[in-house]
Amino acid sequence: MTKEEFFNLYNKKDTDNSITQFSNEIGFSLIRDYPKNTQYHKDGKKMFIKIALLKDKLFYSVDMTKPEQREGEPVSYIITEGQEYRKKTTNFFSDNQEPFVFEENEKKIIFKPKNKKFTLNEFVDILVLNHLSDRLFFKRISNSISGLILKILFWLSDKHYDRVKTAIDQYHFKQKEYSTEEKINSVDPFFKYFLISRNTLFSGLVFAFLGAVLLSQYKFIGEFTVANPIIVLAFFLLLSFCEKISIWLNAKIKEFFTPRKFYNEKPNFIENLHNYQYQNKFKLRLK
Repeated sequence: MTKEEFFNLYNKKDTDNSITQFSNEIGFSLIRDYPKNTQYHKDGKKMFIKIALLKDKLFYSVDMTKPEQREGEPVSYIITEGQEYRKKTTNFFSDNQEPFVFEENEKKIIFKPKNKKFTLNEFVDILVLNHLSDRLFFKRISNSISGLILKILFWLSDKHYDRVKTAIDQYHFKQKEYSTEEKINSVDPFFKYFLISRNTLFSGLVFAFLGAVLLSQYKFIGEFTVANPIIVLAFFLLLSFCEKISIWLNAKIKEFFTPRKFYNEKPNFIENLHNYQYQNKFKLRLK
């Protein structure tokens, strides 16, 4: 199928501002108005839809955009997430495992699991329907929980996860060494023997204090003094535990910033938690 034949399969609607045929691929981009009763329409936002056949695979994407125009220049469309709105839309794009294919003989898009067939216009309407729905509501909640867990883990190792996110392209996705690697911050309460992150020790002592308050009601522990061997042993056990947690966590964070040496080497749990926040996948809701 030629670019012109595919382009002509779509019939322009009244809400479509412009349709631009791709020059190098089979497909087109579409600028469409939001429904008039939405705040997005009142604020001048537009939908930016792309559909293409890339190496016999169907590609599509839908984004909210903000039109901008400088003097003497054409209108440019800046992609935005629309986080300022109470009712969220969903920006999304296809991947290599999508269940949709384009059947050239029938000139329709087929949903393989149920063998449902859609015209190009009907498929665009499906994309718009999913974009106007908040399909990532629960995913945003789980992303917030994942981000909070990562912040706590980095905090326990006296590091800052927010710094990682701002420099992630340089340190992680480009697989470069973490050039500003932070050494573990240690304290030496007993002759520099224990190597413990400050925040890990602080957290351990807080939990130990709360535990001591609760256990003070039981007579078998005895008095909470330095003369009590149980208290002394428990304190050293706490320091040893905090040290092991600090060293282990610091090693995992360092591993997160180090390029994997083997192609089949699996990422650790910190990297999995980080990557999970960018995996916004969902099944398209059909009409």
